[in-house]
Amino acid sequence: MSAISESRSSICIGSGLLVFCGFAAWRTSLVKVQAANTVAGPTFLPWIMIGLLAILSAALIVRALKNRTGTTTIPMPDKKILARMGIFILLLVAYAAAFMPLGYLPSTLITFCAGLYLIGERRLTVLIAFPLLTTGIIYLGFTKFLQVWLP
Repeated sequence: MSAISESRSSICIGSGLLVFCGFAAWRTSLVKVQAANTVAGPTFLPWIMIGLLAILSAALIVRALKNRTGTTTIPMPDKKILARMGIFILLLVAYAAAFMPLGYLPSTLITFCAGLYLIGERRLTVLIAFPLLTTGIIYLGFTKFLQVWLP
């Protein structure tokens, strides 16, 4: 099994997150904003998240550059873990594609159960009860408390 130094790992992760921030900023800048009486338009929260993520990513890189002398190594994932990570990414892409046609409840429940199974959960009560409760609470919180429509 191969390994990577902790500082190099932090630099790679921070750099990847900064690239993601650039992509998210580009996509957020394409959102059409209508005139409103408030600052908090549809892009307000995405810009806050992008800014905070960029700051934390830069802090991760700076910390790693300061501590380059450390000898701590982190084992790299084996092929089985990499395959699971790839399948999980495909699962999330399928969730994004199925969200509008199927609706929030069925697509989220299916994705939640499949994700739990993928990370190794085998207890039937956890595979069924936890996604049902969590998805139901989120759905009711958005639709009843916040009065936000979910597909």
